[in-house]
Amino acid sequence: MDEVLKNIGFTRGEINVYLALLELGESATGNIIKKSKVSGSKVYEVLDRLISKGLVSSITKNNLRIFDAADPNKILSYLDEKVEFLKKEKDAVHSIIPQLILRRHQKAKSSAKVYTGFEGLKTVNEQLINNLGRGDEWLSMGLSSQPKSWEIYFNKKQVERAKKGIIQRHLINEKYKSLAEQRKKLAYTHFRYLPQEFEMPTSTEIYGDTVAIMILLQEDPFVIVIESAAVANSFRKYFNHLWNTSKRN
Repeated sequence: MDEVLKNIGFTRGEINVYLALLELGESATGNIIKKSKVSGSKVYEVLDRLISKGLVSSITKNNLRIFDAADPNKILSYLDEKVEFLKKEKDAVHSIIPQLILRRHQKAKSSAKVYTGFEGLKTVNEQLINNLGRGDEWLSMGLSSQPKSWEIYFNKKQVERAKKGIIQRHLINEKYKSLAEQRKKLAYTHFRYLPQEFEMPTSTEIYGDTVAIMILLQEDPFVIVIESAAVANSFRKYFNHLWNTSKRN
């Protein structure tokens, strides 16, 4: 129970005081301090935070301040308010994203970053889809065997990519025709095939002025992201040469 309350934002002191008041009923601070083991110097601060959450009320009787815990169902109302607040915050962040992206693009024209782990792969893949729009082209070459959970994730993101109208041309190893069969039914999706001996544990993504080289090692995957128009254009020429000489479906 304590862990659940902690996970929704209660401090240890708030948990102890709230639980103590549930058991005590209406109480002055003396009893609350004894029951909750929260010090006298901190108890008013904790009570005020619980009052602001709507989980504790107070009245004055005979010049003595008395506190009482709200019905536990009030915690659900508190969470609903929190969700509504976060929604407003999310909308506010959405409104400034274009400004943040503009500032990012004002950085140096060439840069390289490394993202690690499967979460790093996801971050780069999601940035790619978010930064491209209808009619933009995403070139992808290479692929290796990957865990089923990865395949499910990337297939789902491909559906999102197609819905946005982003064109993808993918050079894939002949070994993975089954994966291509799953995806080629999506709109704006084109495959050609490289010989099986060309297999390597990487996937190179070329889009805009960016090249992302995904190292698909199951134990320790990572991505090298290079932002450079010159590098992206050279990779694009290499991709197009392979595309024009590769096998069709």
